[in-house]
Amino acid sequence: MGVTYVSQWNIPEGKNIQQGVEELQNKAEKLGAKKCGLFVVECESFHSTNAQNLKTLHTIHNSEYPASRFACFEDGSFLVTDVMLGTFLSKLRSVWQPKKGGKIESKGQRYEFGDFIIKIGIVSMGPSTKGIALELEYAPCRFPLDCWELMTEMLHELIDDQAPASLPQVIAQKPDANLAELTALQYIRLFNNLRKASMNR
Repeated sequence: MGVTYVSQWNIPEGKNIQQGVEELQNKAEKLGAKKCGLFVVECESFHSTNAQNLKTLHTIHNSEYPASRFACFEDGSFLVTDVMLGTFLSKLRSVWQPKKGGKIESKGQRYEFGDFIIKIGIVSMGPSTKGIALELEYAPCRFPLDCWELMTEMLHELIDDQAPASLPQVIAQKPDANLAELTALQYIRLFNNLRKASMNR
């Protein structure tokens, strides 16, 4: 895995989510990207049962890492585990309870374009769709600062004015972090933003 950028893609006015996904897929294909399977990133959030010290725990499953699970605590602590994390947490129900509406996922088409991997996913909570996620990975690089300019050029080709003007805060704060951790943290931020947006509607 290389350096990744994960973001919500804002749907053009007058289009629904499916039409927005098709537009983004068409852009990727016009650039020359080739379909290469499907992907899924799932997140489940838990809250501590201690009323005096409420904390949140997010778990991530990424199809790029089928044998691993990632756990992120709200204080920034990050843990890489195996697939037994869910079973372990189910035995700790007296400490960690699943949040209501805590399951959310991004699922969709995976593309390859030279050294880039592009993932375009529909974000959903249960039967309800919440938005479109875009993940761009530059596979040969392990250090975000070394390839950010190149990634920005590619993002401008894909999403025009929605491309970030600077290195995202989550990456800038941890430029030497494990790449899987940076990807998981970006998805957690995306999912939390979409949850908040749906609650404010």
